[in-house]
Amino acid sequence: MAKTTSKSKKTLKTPVVPNGNSYMERIENELNSNQSKVSLVLGTLIVLVIGILVFNYFSKSQSSLGPAQQTEGEQDVLPEGLPGKYTVKDGDTLFTIADKYFQDGYKYTEIAKANNMTNPDQIETGQVLEIPELEVSQAQAEATPEASPETTPEPQDQTTTEALGTGGGNETIWGPKIDGDAYTVVKGDWLSKIAGRAYGDIYAFDKIAQANNISNPDLIEPGTILTIPR
Repeated sequence: MAKTTSKSKKTLKTPVVPNGNSYMERIENELNSNQSKVSLVLGTLIVLVIGILVFNYFSKSQSSLGPAQQTEGEQDVLPEGLPGKYTVKDGDTLFTIADKYFQDGYKYTEIAKANNMTNPDQIETGQVLEIPELEVSQAQAEATPEASPETTPEPQDQTTTEALGTGGGNETIWGPKIDGDAYTVVKGDWLSKIAGRAYGDIYAFDKIAQANNISNPDLIEPGTILTIPR
């Protein structure tokens, strides 16, 4: 009788993956979650970069505009809307600002006084100045009085005398009277001072400025020979 030998059969066991489909889904979900995080970070960075670029663009555009165009809240006051504020522009002087608002550059002292300025020659671009409103009575007091031929002129008070720059004889409060048709500028001269000495009226400076083609009456150099129109 033939012997039968039983050989133990080895069975290969396949690793059991619990919930096979769920395991793959979990890996896929984790991958999707990581991708979502990366996308979120990248999206945030992109938004941040775009925001910085937009901010820089508008900041650059704002600085390239003129001061009157930059902000609505800093618009300059109109001459008919005084009192108000004015932002100093490049090339401005108190003389030109006063001429703009008062039609008389030599009233720059009123602006200096309103802003407590000890040195009216020092103003900076971007500086905000208070522009006062001149009273009507002040403007009338500065006007040259006209004497009526039928009446005796009343004595002028000290304020009017100073405005006209008149004095006794050949002297004015501005210095010796100028009688000639030409005058050489010396250190410390102002065009209004010269007009006061030549005409007895400091506000006649524009006659000298026009006769000598002076665009800015605030700037005259010592040694300049001026024509004094008569």
